[in-house]
Amino acid sequence: MKAFFERYSYESVRLALNQFAISIFGFSLSLASTVAENNALLLWSSIGAIAFYLFLTYSTAHRTGTGDRLSIRYGKIPFRPMRGLWIALIANSFNFIIAILMIIGDKCNVDVLLMISQYAMFLTEGMYTGLLASISVGGVVLSRIWWAYFLIPLPAMLIATLGYVAGAKDFHITKMGVPDLPASDRPSKQELREQRELEKKSRK
Repeated sequence: MKAFFERYSYESVRLALNQFAISIFGFSLSLASTVAENNALLLWSSIGAIAFYLFLTYSTAHRTGTGDRLSIRYGKIPFRPMRGLWIALIANSFNFIIAILMIIGDKCNVDVLLMISQYAMFLTEGMYTGLLASISVGGVVLSRIWWAYFLIPLPAMLIATLGYVAGAKDFHITKMGVPDLPASDRPSKQELREQRELEKKSRK
């Protein structure tokens, strides 16, 4: 466990900082939408902020997996597909603490604790504010249901798991994550032509 923290604590901090930055951004959008009394904008701006946050989470986890790929290939470290999950769990640990404090404040009628945890939620989960305020379950908005705050970290943890595995396996959704080769390492047009001719001959 100590070795894990030493190797991946920086990645967890990066995920947490991304979360904080997008949280402030998402909460600002939700606040502006609320002031404008535009419920549709409130919902869709929140969805957009969440999508951007998950994209950053995937990119960060993918880079971590890419950094481990050679070490895994040469047997220096074992391949563990859940490694991205544990990294994201550390980054989201504060969110689970907030959820627990909300339950205590709500069930024990401790208004001060409930208020503090709600303000803390705006700092770390602000991108979900519009979504929680727009969706109801049984006539009650999600922002007033305690278990909703335990579900919030799960998408990021899932995306981080997939991103790490994709990076470790050298899988890219698009070519955006593939480093471009320098001109000296790129095949020439003649080489590409000869390669295509060899491929054609091999098919015959």
